[in-house]
Amino acid sequence: MMENMEHKEFIAEIKRLICHSDYHWRYYTIRANIFHWRDVWIKGPLGVIGVIGALMAGSGRFPLTGAALAGGCAFILGTVLPNFKWDTIVSGLKDEEQEWATILLSYQRVFDIANLFSKTEILAQEFQKAKALQEASKLNDRHLPEDKQLLAKIEAEVRKYYNLDPEKQSD
Repeated sequence: MMENMEHKEFIAEIKRLICHSDYHWRYYTIRANIFHWRDVWIKGPLGVIGVIGALMAGSGRFPLTGAALAGGCAFILGTVLPNFKWDTIVSGLKDEEQEWATILLSYQRVFDIANLFSKTEILAQEFQKAKALQEASKLNDRHLPEDKQLLAKIEAEVRKYYNLDPEKQSD
């Protein structure tokens, strides 16, 4: 790819790839945090209610109510919530976040090298490494929920930050 481009075109392409990587990284960071906190706010109160129910059942006052609360919370935490696969979604989003962070850093390294030198073997090698990381990330099919509206919002913010035109870019 580099052999057919002039240095300015190559720099522009690297900037576009940095922007693309940055908005994917930001998107997966936000999505991972959203799902993490949903998980905390669902399981935390259910756990507290379950403990209160167990204390009520053991205290002798309201034993049936306490047992029902503790049993209901245990049922929800142990049977219902695992069907939503929160843990898988959160870990998948965290994995995507890490992959895009690595890709972003790789492209930034290429950009830094390109600003120091025009055409070198090191630049070509670093570019190929970064491109290979991005291609490998496409092979991971984690079946994660998408939020296209959030992705579009973040893409617009990042494109504005990097001072790139508003036209859509391809994955």
